[in-house]
Amino acid sequence: MRVVPARLLAFALSSLAVFAGGTAIAPTPVTVTVAKAASGHVGGGFAGFSYEKDRVGAGLFDAKDTDLVQLFRRLGPSVLRLGGNLGDQVNWNAGGKGGSATEVAPADVAKLAGFVRAAGWKVIYGINLKTNTPANAASEAQFAAHALGGSLIAFEIGNEPNVYDSETAYETAFDAYVAAIRAKVPNATFDGPGEADKTDWSTTFAAHEKANGLSLLSTHLYIASNTTATIPGMLASNSSGRLPTNEAAMEKAITDNGLAHWRITESNSYFHGGAAGVSNVQAAALWSLDYMHGIAANHGDGVNFHGGTSIQFPLAYSPIVFDGMTPTGVQGVYYGELLWALAGRGSLHAATVAGGSNVTAWGIGTNVFVNNTGTSAVHATVTLAAPAARASEYVLTAPSLDSTAITIAGSAVGKNGAFTPKPQHVTVRDGSVTIDVPAGSAALVVTG
Repeated sequence: MRVVPARLLAFALSSLAVFAGGTAIAPTPVTVTVAKAASGHVGGGFAGFSYEKDRVGAGLFDAKDTDLVQLFRRLGPSVLRLGGNLGDQVNWNAGGKGGSATEVAPADVAKLAGFVRAAGWKVIYGINLKTNTPANAASEAQFAAHALGGSLIAFEIGNEPNVYDSETAYETAFDAYVAAIRAKVPNATFDGPGEADKTDWSTTFAAHEKANGLSLLSTHLYIASNTTATIPGMLASNSSGRLPTNEAAMEKAITDNGLAHWRITESNSYFHGGAAGVSNVQAAALWSLDYMHGIAANHGDGVNFHGGTSIQFPLAYSPIVFDGMTPTGVQGVYYGELLWALAGRGSLHAATVAGGSNVTAWGIGTNVFVNNTGTSAVHATVTLAAPAARASEYVLTAPSLDSTAITIAGSAVGKNGAFTPKPQHVTVRDGSVTIDVPAGSAALVVTG
């Protein structure tokens, strides 16, 4: 008897749907045609993280935590944004000893700087607005700019100010903080306005502040409250509603005002920490892929997925899982970010899909994503945007959409960042490839 290798048998079985009666059904045939012309660009640091600002004083970011460094490096180099609700509660203490989650002191920022250098990441650094003064903000910015050096992208003044301020009041405060910080850090740049789940201020804010150090127009975006969280609702959120509407609004705001960059600096599935069984599972990984594609298609620079630890409520959606301050593994969105990162940077290419439902596709550079959020496996014939000599397929899959047992090309990610994928070789013939994508899975075709 011939023995079939286990990984090949598992791969073959994953591409079949079976009736209760036992009759195997062939995968649904679909065709994917990737446009040759580029429709945008995906740069470095697209898939990043957002953490609460109090985690700086708490000491979460420590270059000696090699597991956390490696988990960051696995996706990097990318962008860490520091802020969140606690960003407007913890404050700078220039004379503090450090090591307290209730404030940020010089030793804490120096420790953060060591961590991001070890990880190879850059930082969007939040400054408390709600319970602060321009002078204290300038003191913090001066130290942070010196400690972070080239790792610093921009300062973010306040967190979601539309929750507690009018646009006029916020711009007045923003201008005062910018002036104070610029007096200490002449070349400082800023992002904003970072509204909560809205883009109402974006056009006016961009028009008023583009000559005042605004380098990045930003917003924060979630699907809805975690009390409404469902897998079907999450997967549907990328095709209509708040997410695509606000993505388009941000693109229009930078176009109308001659700015080059916009980014969602805080985001995830459902706010207030997401929901276990929805925000931390395979469905969330697939959702994050379509979400990132929507941002890229609207010429955004990327997204910072919120996570880590919080004293406010459990963060079920966190890409990295923690036990206290110790990273213990990854889940959901992290796998979507990792598959995205494996595609690298390059021109964005739209793609058309025919013959199947709940299947989306797009290209980055010469590589192609096929995302199958449906309940049936698909057999996809993919016409590539450019000639290729060889190709391989990375499949992001799990036993079910609500499973946390996620792998990419047969490998999970260890708590120390260990990742040993074994992508499948696929044959390139006449400028196209054929791949099988199991139900509730995504595939990345890497050419070269």
